[in-house]
Formats: sequence, structure tokens, C-alpha cells
Amino acid sequence: MSLDPEAVTEGAARLRVLAHPARLRVAFFLMEGECAVGGIEEALGIRQPSLSQYLGELREAGLITGRREGRTIFYRITPGHAEQLLGLLRQGFGGAGAPPAQAQAQAPMAAPSPAKPTGLTRRLTPAATFAVVEER
Repeated sequence: MSLDPEAVTEGAARLRVLAHPARLRVAFFLMEGECAVGGIEEALGIRQPSLSQYLGELREAGLITGRREGRTIFYRITPGHAEQLLGLLRQGFGGAGAPPAQAQAQAPMAAPSPAKPTGLTRRLTPAATFAVVEER
């Protein structure tokens, strides 16, 4: 199965944005539901200047969307691929996946089949629920 190179590039860009611990915390927090910037700041203890930068990077990567109501901006996780990606990451880190309403809408993913031996004896060890690491 071959993946579209453009889709792979887009996915890698999203993962780079999520590689920063504070941005990942913001994204996981927003999985619980829409929230105003002030609410995110208070809940996570991230100061406004840094939080604004993190939100901008998450928005630019297509992971979150915002809506303005007067002078207040409310952010939420972008429905679809971003929501699924964050749900899988959260499960991989030992947390619950997508919130209940979202989890029902997602199709279950099949576990990857183990690799066939290529002459060398290798044992595959699960590193997390979303990855397999090869041991030699």
C-alpha cells in the first residue's frame, strides 16, 4: 500500500508541531471540548504570550480551529484526521482515546500484522499501542 507523498509530508508536519510538550498538552486539553484562550491559560498554567504562539502553530498545522465571539476566541480540535491522530496519541501515552461522543464515530483500526521473518531471527516488541519497535 503506497501513501500519497503529499499526505505523508502533511502528516510529518503535524507530528513535528505535536512534538513540543506544551503544544501537545494544549491539544490534549482541547480534546475535552472547546475552550476560550483564558480558560486554556488558567487550566494549563501556560502564560498568554507562549500560549498564543502554541495556538497559532497548532492552528497553522490544521490541528485546531478557532471561532471568534466578540473579543474572545474559542478553540477546538479540528474534526476528522486531527481528532483521530490526537486520540491515537493519547491512547499511546496511556490516556483515554477520543472523548466518548467522538470515539463512537471513529471506526476501529486493525492492529498491524507482525512482520514475516527475513532470514534473520528478530522479535518484535510493542513500544506503545500505536507503534512496534524491532529488537535484534
